[in-house]
Amino acid sequence: MKKIFLIFAFIFLFFNKSYAASGTGEATEYQVTMEKVELCEDSACSSSTTVGEVDKTVDIASSDPGADVGNYAATTGLPLGKTFTHLRITISRTFIITGSVDTGAEDLCYTDGGTDHTSDQLLTGKTSESAVSTTMYLSDDSFYDEEDGSEVEESGIEISYSSPTYATTMTISGDSALLIYKLDASYTVGLRSPLIKVSFGTKNAIGPEDTACIMWVAEPLVAISLL
Repeated sequence: MKKIFLIFAFIFLFFNKSYAASGTGEATEYQVTMEKVELCEDSACSSSTTVGEVDKTVDIASSDPGADVGNYAATTGLPLGKTFTHLRITISRTFIITGSVDTGAEDLCYTDGGTDHTSDQLLTGKTSESAVSTTMYLSDDSFYDEEDGSEVEESGIEISYSSPTYATTMTISGDSALLIYKLDASYTVGLRSPLIKVSFGTKNAIGPEDTACIMWVAEPLVAISLL
């Protein structure tokens, strides 16, 4: 049986390119919720087939990097002869993260358990005690103040989704994020159904602006292989 392996290696990188942040750290908890997976016939996913549409939350940090965490979607019933070139995944904009970062300054920066990270506000962490499980959110495409993480009109921390590193496109829609990836080779449906597997791993999962411990969520690296 030919299998489609979707290998999600979550190595979180900074979207921002406009200033120099310092330090990264590996999360001890990193919960992400998958909402939908579609196989697409073109790069814009204007024609797609849904293979999974159920919320599934996975603590990426609890699994060994590269380890399969189970099947997410059944692929029986795909149209014979249809050729797919891309994949679109929809994830929740809300993450649950625990971790600390060595910024190179005197104090570490910790997730603080706060609830201040929203669509227009970055998380303000803490520089004392230990990391606490914290809700973090993919904030809007905008600029944010380096001192308090609030949204501002220009300059400061820039969050942008217009030029993702690993996805071909990334967009924000309501409480979800949609990412389209190009398959390493096109896949034409035959008599046997493909099997979709998802694997996770974390490294350098969080990173702050080192002046005031402002923290944010960034783009995951995703490699997709047909084996």
